[in-house]
Amino acid sequence: MPPAIQLLNATTQATILPQLELATNFWTRFWGWQFRRPAPRDQGLLIVPCGSIHTHWMRFAIDVLFVNRQGEVLSIRSNLSPWRMVVGPKDAYAVVETQADALIGKVHVGDRLELLVRDKSHPIDQARHL
Repeated sequence: MPPAIQLLNATTQATILPQLELATNFWTRFWGWQFRRPAPRDQGLLIVPCGSIHTHWMRFAIDVLFVNRQGEVLSIRSNLSPWRMVVGPKDAYAVVETQADALIGKVHVGDRLELLVRDKSHPIDQARHL
């Protein structure tokens, strides 16, 4: 069975992340990837709503995309080490986190992202804007 949610680059028509986990409530956003083992390179975490992140208690470096409500990539932070904080651009609405260097060549500032939802019963209401 294919993953429930994939992250696509609508600008290039390429799959950025074949497996996307959602963090859309207080607790899933709060915990994020803290204390976890490194995620596979094809997996990501979409945090909605979110305008800033921290990497406290993380065990691995990550790449971060700040995205506005229309799904446009506003900023990319690569290879962000544990114990850092990053505030996104003013219009940031969501953040995509992946393992460090997983986004090289797949996405650029200005690209528009889309979600491909294969499981129509998935609770994705807050992330539909992407």
